[in-house]
Amino acid sequence: MQKNLILAVVLSSAVYIGWYSFVEKKIQPQIAQAKQQSQTAAQPGASSTATAPAAQPEPAALPENWKKDAVTIKAGKAEYYFNSGAASLAGAVYEGPVAPVELVPDAARGFFSATIPAVFRLKAKNQDSAEFSGQAGGLQVTKKFTFSPDNGLNTLQITALNASGKTQTLAAWELRIGPGLGTVKSEEKENAKLCKADYTFTEPGRKHPTLKELKDEPAQADWVWTGLNNRYFLAALAGGNFQNIRPLRRLEKVRENGKTPMLVLPMPAVELKPGEKRTWEAQFYLGPKDYTRLKTLGLGLDRSVDFGFFSPLAKLANSALAYFHKLTGNYGVAIIILSVIIQLLLTPLSFKSFKAMAVMKKIQPEMQSIQKKYKDDPKRMNQEVMDLYKRHGTNPLGGCLPMLLQIPVFFSLFTALRNSWPLHGAPFVFWIKDLSAKDPFYVMPLVMGGIMFLQQSLNPQTSDPSQAAMMKWMPVIFTFMFLSFPSGLVLYWLINSTWGFAQTMYLQKKMA
Repeated sequence: MQKNLILAVVLSSAVYIGWYSFVEKKIQPQIAQAKQQSQTAAQPGASSTATAPAAQPEPAALPENWKKDAVTIKAGKAEYYFNSGAASLAGAVYEGPVAPVELVPDAARGFFSATIPAVFRLKAKNQDSAEFSGQAGGLQVTKKFTFSPDNGLNTLQITALNASGKTQTLAAWELRIGPGLGTVKSEEKENAKLCKADYTFTEPGRKHPTLKELKDEPAQADWVWTGLNNRYFLAALAGGNFQNIRPLRRLEKVRENGKTPMLVLPMPAVELKPGEKRTWEAQFYLGPKDYTRLKTLGLGLDRSVDFGFFSPLAKLANSALAYFHKLTGNYGVAIIILSVIIQLLLTPLSFKSFKAMAVMKKIQPEMQSIQKKYKDDPKRMNQEVMDLYKRHGTNPLGGCLPMLLQIPVFFSLFTALRNSWPLHGAPFVFWIKDLSAKDPFYVMPLVMGGIMFLQQSLNPQTSDPSQAAMMKWMPVIFTFMFLSFPSGLVLYWLINSTWGFAQTMYLQKKMA
């Protein structure tokens, strides 16, 4: 029973990690897209609404060297480029720790573009803001971007003024973010699958905003912020007088990368009397998903960081890594310290686990004899087996407790390390230049697999040949899975395996 449970736990871990890493991220966008297509096909005669907006014409492509003459603003670690004619953010290059990252995948459509029928021109510009103006019928329309010098919350302001002598109507229009959101080079291959549209809203009785992904239906509640995000970056619109508009997601194609989300706020038509002015204003964030930084900015932007099912533990691990990094100046050393502390806390349980496994191995012949003797009397057999456990002071579940406790710890670190922006570009030693990327020479995964194999050979073995064979294959399975994992995560499991191997040798010697 004990070995069956251990095997089930280990296999479940392998399946979970493999599914999370290689399967789920691939099929979820396909499922959502297929569902959206089926719903559209089911209502061929439906008129265009906010959930199924009319198709917009493709914007004209910008010249190849458009950035050379573009209106540009440098703020903090980012440089912003504008498409003056559309008054949109056509480029946003963030100076990452490894290389600059272009966050706007499609310059022609740009970010924070408004489908107001006007040709804009630059009206005013200084070191932290740019204002554009244009005519939409009898209305004067201006768009102003103001950027934070430390890449925090920026401001977007759109104003329509009726300077004519008669009532004018601003036709329904859309404010858009996307399609897509750029990312670091190492994530470009899977970025199309990871990029999603989200919004947060406040629920009664909850301290923090609730995060919800936009799929086939518009947002169902007034939102706190809404935007696009991928593994490492966030483009979000927050606050202001856009909040009564229900954002929706539309899948659009960006070059050869297939379809990716675009966030759309469908604005209703508005009638302006002579001299009347209408202003829409909101804050926006465009930058990395640094959990500590986003939490400081407020508005629940930190909810965009995915900490997985065991989020409280993952947040604790993230805080612990930040603390140890502050002490050591190296995230690799911080991971080692955290790994050792976790193993020290689990050492008493590991001793009990090893002892229980050894006793279970010792009583296997006697247990098999009982099972054979009372095979026709299950009730008596169970009673005799329980008496056997009692005589030897053991429990069939005793060997599994440390492993069960390590599963949430491992999954928490898995999500914390995999989604941690501070680890992006963080070096460790020698050839490990980026703890968020895989080991380029696969040294750590192979060493980790070898140590796991040695540890497995020292553990008390099950008498079932099929189970024994499966347990011996587990180091091989984990090694292949970890080949593509972030080296920071592999480092944690390497320390964990090394500690476990040394501990097993010590316990084996002591119990002998």
